Amino acid sequence: MLEARFHPQGSTEYFVVGELIWQRRTERDFPTVEPARKLTSATDAPTTLSKLRYLITATAPGSFERLQRLRSRFWSFVEVTPRSAKELIDA
Repeated sequence: MLEARFHPQGSTEYFVVGELIWQRRTERDFPTVEPARKLTSATDAPTTLSKLRYLITATAPGSFERLQRLRSRFWSFVEVTPRSAKELIDA
């Protein structure tokens, strides 16, 4: 699982766009995108998710590894462990 983070221009902070979940990590497998709860209420959510899906497609095949190596001042991808249901509710 990767956490997709967006770093807005001119800010030192980032916000979590969502989690990318692979059922199998084969070279040709694409992840399921689970948008962050806070993102789903944002007005620019469709644009941000569209850009995320573009990055997934652009780094295929092997997007799990290639996204983590992506050099971008706006995006970062960090491997995380699956969260428990309680953690997701409390987030």
